[in-house]
Amino acid sequence: MKHAAAFITAAVITAASAVPLITGGTRIEYAATENTLTSLGSYLLGEGELEYGKGDFNHDGVVDGFDLVFERKYVTEYSSKLPEGMWVGTGENGVRLYWFSGGTGYIFGGGAAQTTDFTASVTDSRFTFSSGGSTAMADIVWNSDDSFSLHWDDYGLEAFSPAGDTALLPSSELTGEYVTSGDFGERSWKFSGYTGSCNGREFFWLPEGDGIKLCWCGSTEYGDIEHITLSRTDKHHFTLTYEDGRRESFTRREITTVNGITYVNGIMIANKTYALPSTYNPGALTAETQTAFNEMKSAAWSEKGLSLSICSGYRSYSYQSTLYNSYVNRDGKAKADTYSARPGHSEHQTGLAADINYAGSWFDSTPEAAWLAANCWRFGFIIRYPQGKQDITGYKYESWHVRYLGKELAKMVYDSGLTLEEYLCIDSVYKY
Repeated sequence: MKHAAAFITAAVITAASAVPLITGGTRIEYAATENTLTSLGSYLLGEGELEYGKGDFNHDGVVDGFDLVFERKYVTEYSSKLPEGMWVGTGENGVRLYWFSGGTGYIFGGGAAQTTDFTASVTDSRFTFSSGGSTAMADIVWNSDDSFSLHWDDYGLEAFSPAGDTALLPSSELTGEYVTSGDFGERSWKFSGYTGSCNGREFFWLPEGDGIKLCWCGSTEYGDIEHITLSRTDKHHFTLTYEDGRRESFTRREITTVNGITYVNGIMIANKTYALPSTYNPGALTAETQTAFNEMKSAAWSEKGLSLSICSGYRSYSYQSTLYNSYVNRDGKAKADTYSARPGHSEHQTGLAADINYAGSWFDSTPEAAWLAANCWRFGFIIRYPQGKQDITGYKYESWHVRYLGKELAKMVYDSGLTLEEYLCIDSVYKY
């Protein structure tokens, strides 16, 4: 049983003492079996002794024929009954979600990002739980069709409440890492399917109408949950409104680094905070970016008779170094930093950015600039450094500089009215 013990330690919540389950005025504290039924019958006939703690099945303080009736009914209806659907298992260390379906299922909860598949069976109120070659046993005690408990042989009691008949897949649209703002200050959340953590505290959640039920692990009662309204802005942003009226705004922010390149939610980032390595060299605009520009150029001409061209596309690390240093020599470092990127920090090195027609303030008042600002999102681009956002992007307004994000994401950023930094909740500040 060593393997089974290890599995139950990880997957099953234990409790220090039994929690009686109530229904119809009857409290059931043990599972009736053919053996307990026989023993009770013999005892009532004066032919035997009862096992300690058993006999008073209806918990009225007297062992009599009513207990025999209750036990017989229980054995008939529940001694071979296996759970079905989604259940919440609760113990002193927190909660787990179980999905039962015809003797198979999965379990997940707490800090576990992955589900664990299992098989289960019930014979004469003995519950057998098997997974990954390990097996554990428990007495299953049904209080009603809507509540039961597992009294594990080695790991105490786990009480169960129903959570619905629909299987919750071990992933969801909330999956990811988020930072928040609002009435709770800044917090860090991580969703892994229907489980997760907030500032290190584990929880699980379930859909509930237009919101969610949030249960904090470590609670001893399933009833310790919060009913929260969820309002989604887009796939990267949503807001939770708590029962007491407090609000918390969520921004998905998963920062990864691959070969020295920073990605936020899978988006390559080059700004004053995040640099590209000098060796990163796509050699030109990416094929997807070039195709999108060609489509945009064609539309501008066919719709408004406007001519668009790329005056500066891909720039290598070394070229950007030469360009930036020339601006420093001319205007000084402080001023150069307002309009030119240091080597490694330029979006042009990504192969995903381009300057359109003319890289200067002369372009700001042109019909092309107006059309670009209103329409570039349709083709997967955003105006990367918008007016009035210098303190956020780190650069002055550039009506000519567009960044390719793909049509879906570009529309979401455009609709939000936010810069890319704001949308991803990142900064753009040189640290040196």
